[in-house]
Amino acid sequence: MKRRLFALALALLLAVSLPVSALARDWYIDEGDITIRATENGQTVKQGDKDAVEDAAPVIKQKNSSTSTDRVIKVIAEEDATANVTLDGVNINTDATDANRRYETAFRTEGEGDVNIELDGSNTLRSGYYSKAAGLNKGNSGTLTINDEDNNGKLEATGGYGGAGIGGGRHSSASDITITGGTITARGSYSGAGIGGGASDINGPYCNGSNITISGGDVTAIGSVYASGIGGGSIGSGSNITISDGKVTAKGGDQGGAGIGGGFWASGSDITISGGEVEATGGDLAAGIGGGNGGNGTDIEISGGKVTAKGGMSGAGIGGGCRGTGSDITISGDAQVKAQGGTEYNEGAGAGIGNGGTRGKNEAGKKVPVDGAEVEPDTSGLTENGRLEYYAPGADMEEDAPEKVIENKPETGAQPGASAPVYSVTDKDGNAVSYTAAREGGVLTIRVDAAYARLTLTADEAQALTAQGVEKVVFITTGATSAFRPADLTAYASEAPFVLTHDGETVTFTAGETDLASLLLQA
Repeated sequence: MKRRLFALALALLLAVSLPVSALARDWYIDEGDITIRATENGQTVKQGDKDAVEDAAPVIKQKNSSTSTDRVIKVIAEEDATANVTLDGVNINTDATDANRRYETAFRTEGEGDVNIELDGSNTLRSGYYSKAAGLNKGNSGTLTINDEDNNGKLEATGGYGGAGIGGGRHSSASDITITGGTITARGSYSGAGIGGGASDINGPYCNGSNITISGGDVTAIGSVYASGIGGGSIGSGSNITISDGKVTAKGGDQGGAGIGGGFWASGSDITISGGEVEATGGDLAAGIGGGNGGNGTDIEISGGKVTAKGGMSGAGIGGGCRGTGSDITISGDAQVKAQGGTEYNEGAGAGIGNGGTRGKNEAGKKVPVDGAEVEPDTSGLTENGRLEYYAPGADMEEDAPEKVIENKPETGAQPGASAPVYSVTDKDGNAVSYTAAREGGVLTIRVDAAYARLTLTADEAQALTAQGVEKVVFITTGATSAFRPADLTAYASEAPFVLTHDGETVTFTAGETDLASLLLQA
């Protein structure tokens, strides 16, 4: 008996003597509010009126997540410290029960350090209407990182009045947000972004969304009225937004929020997409990627991934919102991009890539809609696997053919959309040279960045172009521009191949010994 009592006492002594931080544990949110504090000396967890306990890796759960709780989580990361927490099946809604709890924020971060959140199971964060906070409210000045190492985590975050889904509350910007994984849905409320800034006032402060990075996961970001899906809240800009992997769906709010970029009357800039699958849809009067209503879209680079950008009414697919401009846009690498401007509203239709629609005056002085001008992006860096497609406003992008296609072919190339080459482009020595091929309607434009280039077609290739609906071929080099109709070559089929040569400003067109200069058109 004495031995048993001694053994029990020894076990208890050892347990007590162990570092408390080693006793990482589960915490149940329905038992009370939880505050996590990280300092340079470690991390503690305090729940309700209980004393703080050291815990370097707390896991927050809920006993019955089928019913929401109005208990909340606050994470404080002090300067030079990183707070770590796992959410595993919590369902927090401070708008659901006690009226006094509607002023509470579901999950709030504070301090000058960094916060890491690991997702397990299905989690819901909904801040109360009167909290004026984001569902996951970023108040720390360091980074906020959302991870899902086990690929089993979900998060749905909804803001209170004026709050983003993830990011800033009303009158608050948000920056330095990173998502590496998880199935995430973020909804802004009352002019808050899906991910980014909260609602602004007309006289400020303007609530921007910046330094937002997505490198994995399945992310859906839905902006409220006037706000972007990812980027600025109402009257807030969206900048330094980077997507490198994952599936991203971003929808701007009605009346002026870009899918990715600026909110109402604000710009979207320094937006980089290098991979993943991205669909960005602007709200009415806003760009898919770029500016909100009245805002510009600048410094947008897409170098990889599959990207679909749809402008809302009068907004560009990529570029400016209604009455806004698009500039410094680059499509390169293996990027597969589909761009569609929004349909005409009181202003004109938006460009696929370029400016939003606007209004001008006719000869009688009456205001009339004016379509947004197309701005030619830099596509010189497209690989042979890259492709840019333009769709007409209102077209069904799944069913309808694109109006224009741009591809780069480093070797002998195929006409865009064709399965086999239908011409060759060579230098003086007969070596294949790089060129850009763009199809718009019945016009195929082939562009070579050189003074000398030779375009060659066989009789069958000329016939194939005609069969594909190419009515005119335009050949452009640095020194000359020429054009011809493939259908006009039929009469000379026996003398093919057809050779169109640019040598500086000199242009020749032949079939064997026959001079075809008379078939050249005014380009």
